Amino acid sequence: MPNDEDTATREVEEFLRHLEVMGRSGYTLRSYRLGLADFAGWLAGEGLPLTMVRRRHIEAYVAKFGVGRATATVNHRLSVLASFFAFVIRRDTEVGNGGWAGRTSPVPAQRDAEAVLHRMAGRDAPVRRGRAELRRRQPRRLPRDVDPEVAELLIREAGSWRDRAILLLLVRTGQRVGDWHPEHGRHGVLGMRMADFDRRRSTITVRLKGARDEHRVPVTGDFWPVFDRYLAEERGDPLTDAAWVGHRARCRETLAVHRFRGRASLLGRPAGDTGDRAHVPARIGAAGV
Repeated sequence: MPNDEDTATREVEEFLRHLEVMGRSGYTLRSYRLGLADFAGWLAGEGLPLTMVRRRHIEAYVAKFGVGRATATVNHRLSVLASFFAFVIRRDTEVGNGGWAGRTSPVPAQRDAEAVLHRMAGRDAPVRRGRAELRRRQPRRLPRDVDPEVAELLIREAGSWRDRAILLLLVRTGQRVGDWHPEHGRHGVLGMRMADFDRRRSTITVRLKGARDEHRVPVTGDFWPVFDRYLAEERGDPLTDAAWVGHRARCRETLAVHRFRGRASLLGRPAGDTGDRAHVPARIGAAGV
């Protein structure tokens, strides 16, 4: 007969399969799996069956989990738990039986918690929603501006046409750096395919992180000559549709975010330079990973 920990694990796996069917990204699945595994481990340590979880137990878990952790991390864990309990309650209620049929979630959820909202600076108005119970207040921080002259200098000094083209997109469009990952999927500038460049309309199509949505972004005219030099002199003919590939001739692998950030950080830290340039690569596309 399965024990309580086995039951919790089974419920978590069913929830993750549901998210996968719904098209959630690999990043989302990984973070949800880790968060729910931690919660299931805490339940096992407390000797508490999943069906017996109440609001006070969530409060106790959050109090322990939140020690020494950032506000955003704690709030994300609460969102994970809220989504999980909403799923098992809806599932059991629809079939008319099960331990969660007709019950109220022990985790207060944000209003429209399951809606995927993407807000772009300068395009969409900010969403003003009150915090749900148990969520911690997160201080609002304004992003630090990058000196335009320093950004342009970094673009000119990029060590390859590929890096110059990527930096141009990041600076001119404000898009995420993103990544192209075999397990977690693709998004942002590094997640672009060759088909995502529309020269006739002078636009690019960028996939949003954590969703299947894409949006089209205008590109300035100075990008295309640099991109053409990259295609003609560096990209070659790799066996991938990824726009950005590594320089090693034998490998020609897709460009991973850690490799690009490593190269960009070298641009920002030339010998003897202790000024503002040293911090620019981390701030260009800072929302990106």
